[in-house]
Amino acid sequence: MAKQIKNKKPIVQTNKADVKILRYLIAFPVLAFVIKMIVMLNVQAGGWLGADGENYLTGVDGFLNQGFFSSEEKLTYWPAGYPLLIWPFAAISITKFLYMLSIIQSLFFAYSTYFLTKSISKTRLSYLAFTASFVISFNPTLSLGSLTVAYETPVASCLMMALGMTITALNRESETKIGIQIIAYIGLWFGLASFMQPRFILVAAVFIFLCVIYSAGRKYQIKLASVGIIALMLLPALLIFRNSEAVGKVTISTNLGTTMNLGVGDETLGGYNRTGPAIKCEPSTPGEALTDNQAVACVIKWYATNPVKTAKLAFHKSLYFWSPWSGPVAEGTSGRNPWLKISPVQNMQKTPAAVDLIQGYFGKTISYLWLLGQLALLVLGFLFLYKGGGLGKRVALLTATPVVLAWLVTLGTIGDHRFRIPTMGLSLLLQVAGFLTIRQKVTKVL
Repeated sequence: MAKQIKNKKPIVQTNKADVKILRYLIAFPVLAFVIKMIVMLNVQAGGWLGADGENYLTGVDGFLNQGFFSSEEKLTYWPAGYPLLIWPFAAISITKFLYMLSIIQSLFFAYSTYFLTKSISKTRLSYLAFTASFVISFNPTLSLGSLTVAYETPVASCLMMALGMTITALNRESETKIGIQIIAYIGLWFGLASFMQPRFILVAAVFIFLCVIYSAGRKYQIKLASVGIIALMLLPALLIFRNSEAVGKVTISTNLGTTMNLGVGDETLGGYNRTGPAIKCEPSTPGEALTDNQAVACVIKWYATNPVKTAKLAFHKSLYFWSPWSGPVAEGTSGRNPWLKISPVQNMQKTPAAVDLIQGYFGKTISYLWLLGQLALLVLGFLFLYKGGGLGKRVALLTATPVVLAWLVTLGTIGDHRFRIPTMGLSLLLQVAGFLTIRQKVTKVL
């Protein structure tokens, strides 16, 4: 009898520990949400414009004035998905829509953080959940992004929802692991992300492929892939249909060629603020305007015929992609990042001496250490999870895939640290794994 009681104690303790962790997984996102609501109430209009905020609002005006099939140019040049999501709030109240948008985006971010970390807490990787929840919830750039008219943080929330669902499915003991319903949900979350930023269609396709190969049966895999891709393309297809009816262009947006052209050339380094002349791209028919597809083909041809210059651009674009938000190494279009309003680095630069210190050798050294440090933690976290095999290996691949692909897509467009924000929820998870690995090894030594 005494032996049976002893056997029950660890079960009770484990349950208590699980409940305690779950409370933290709820408390961190909720606390971050409350803090942001206080910030929102103290900001004029209830939030800020993001990097492309004016363009999105112009698109919203087009919907308000002309409806779904508005011919507003911004809705064709920029993806119309995010303005479409804002439209209902603006229709309710022009003056208060940003309050509503900030609340909804903040709630979505809080729930997606909870959902992902709760999914992790139910697996053998549960040791990651507490720290990951704290780091993601209170990361200033990622979290405060929900108070801006910008797609980055909502896309990050979609990716966390998709990863959380996948982890829950892979943790099951069933042979098929990922079912039809789950792959449909994963496709829909990535479809919503691609609705706001079409470059994530490629990311989604690779992610779905990985999910499919983790399920048994060739025929079942084909069915699974078909359902996932159909779910993925539902919302992007809506944008194509809208543009086709509105302006006669069967496309999601027409800014890819322009963006790619900004990051290519003999003298430029691949950032948004290009230097030197642009490459010459001619239309297929003389006298006609250069189309977006022709511009894309022209840039790809330049890359293929200039491998050395392409490699140099890839190096610089990678530095820009992983660069800090401020300081001498920062490069990108995140000048409206809310974090910069309270960043110590920004606030220190009020005297010539402070500017020289931060922009000089000392500041550059710290910036590069920060850049290399985050990459080192990310790689270490990936390797630690991957070498653990089983679920850890699969989670490592699924988490790293969107991060790496977002980085690679940047190499074909422009180097911009803002482009890494949509995958920050996942990169922070890998960095937490790297940090905990180092802490574990240091603890053993001490």
